[in-house]
Amino acid sequence: MEQIYLFSKKNVFVKNMKNFSWNDLYKDLENSKEESYREFSQKLSPDIKILGVRIPIVRKIALRYLKEYSTEELLSSPLPDNAYLEEKLCKAIFIGRAKIDEKKRIDHVKEFLSYIDGWAICDGFCSELKACKDNHKLYYPLIKKCFKVQSKPFTLRFACVMSLMYFSDAKYEDEIISYLNNINTEEYYVHMGVAWLIATLYTKNGQSVLDKVNSIVLDDKTYNKALQKITESNYVSKETKVQIRKMKRR
Repeated sequence: MEQIYLFSKKNVFVKNMKNFSWNDLYKDLENSKEESYREFSQKLSPDIKILGVRIPIVRKIALRYLKEYSTEELLSSPLPDNAYLEEKLCKAIFIGRAKIDEKKRIDHVKEFLSYIDGWAICDGFCSELKACKDNHKLYYPLIKKCFKVQSKPFTLRFACVMSLMYFSDAKYEDEIISYLNNINTEEYYVHMGVAWLIATLYTKNGQSVLDKVNSIVLDDKTYNKALQKITESNYVSKETKVQIRKMKRR
């Protein structure tokens, strides 16, 4: 294999001249799979293709590819048809960890949204987009657009999870809650995403969140799930949890 050497003051990094191949990446993932873990994961996501590779190992493989191959090639290579969850997670890590201009990263984020078809890849992708912390002005317009995509449940969940991870400060509270008023879906993972978001807003910003939630149209199932998640939080006192449980809709 041809190699190119990149020198720094302390280290020598070796990059492959060989072209990136999803087939090669698949083989690396397959060599690390565990059948028992696949069976466990499949029960949590029965409709998703899963190899059975633990997340820390997937991350380790993806980060190695980021060091050894061209960033541009990793980002521009389309995922295989019917990709496994682990392959999608690798792509999510490529997008989230690549050292690129943030506007270019957002373009890749938009493109990747069509591949999000389950809670695991949705939430995993969101957790990789840590660059959002320092680039709210660039990312927030995208999140607002995603809240309006009623026909794609995991795009809605993406908006919820990104909001609870990166936009849960009080300055975004009113607008985000207003977007929840427009969500009309029977999708379980959207309900869970909304509930998780409300609970996060509450633990960060207090009772005013539930007062505002009560002013919008929110189905009883999602509302009660949000209350449940609040009571599961370690940041809420026992006395407050008692009061929260009394707010449950019958």
